[in-house]
Amino acid sequence: MIRKLASMLVIALFVISFAGAAVSQEAQETMTLKGTIISISADTGKVGVQDESGNMMTLSAGSDTDLKTLSGGDRVSIEYSSDGVIQSITEQE
Repeated sequence: MIRKLASMLVIALFVISFAGAAVSQEAQETMTLKGTIISISADTGKVGVQDESGNMMTLSAGSDTDLKTLSGGDRVSIEYSSDGVIQSITEQE
């Protein structure tokens, strides 16, 4: 009986841990920013962008974001997560 109760408890904790991970991933909202690159460092992965209203924001490049083709003054459209990590960056004409 105790063994059965213990196994049910382990299964319940396992299910709860996966539910928590799913909720935390859903909480990551994707936002879009259009603006001009003010500063960029491929070494640190930091990108400073000024939006069309003049507001500055510093974002971090995601692991699969290539910054080597971009430079200061480029107009870009950036999709980023609510924690400031760039998911995609596209140069605008």
